[in-house]
Amino acid sequence: MKRFCITAVIFILLFMFTGCTFAAKKGILLFNSEPVTRENALHDNMVFNAGERVYYLFIAPKKMKNKFIRVQIFKMIESAPWGGNEIVRTKDFRLMKDERYYHTDYFTLYETGRYVMQVFSIDDLQHPLAVDFFYLR
Repeated sequence: MKRFCITAVIFILLFMFTGCTFAAKKGILLFNSEPVTRENALHDNMVFNAGERVYYLFIAPKKMKNKFIRVQIFKMIESAPWGGNEIVRTKDFRLMKDERYYHTDYFTLYETGRYVMQVFSIDDLQHPLAVDFFYLR
């Protein structure tokens, strides 16, 4: 019984002190089928038609110190034995002074499937600022 209580206390302390704090440091990616404006900025779509423009809005978790971001899109491949992905598009953008909290643009893809988009600060390409997925049908 004593061993069980000690194990339970260890698990409770483990969950209390190793809580996920990385979620507050992540940015937001919103996708839309129309150009992003103040009126439709929070209308997030996840399913698009192939060949249709996909507009996106990246909102940074805090003011970005770096002037450059990298936007990367990759396709999830279902035929791979353990799951896999294929990089479809990577592009670097220079942020103007008034864009240090957000970035908006669009792209067009022509193959159906599940895609994932990541936004990185150019000085840290290992940890994405925001990650989200969408589908093309």
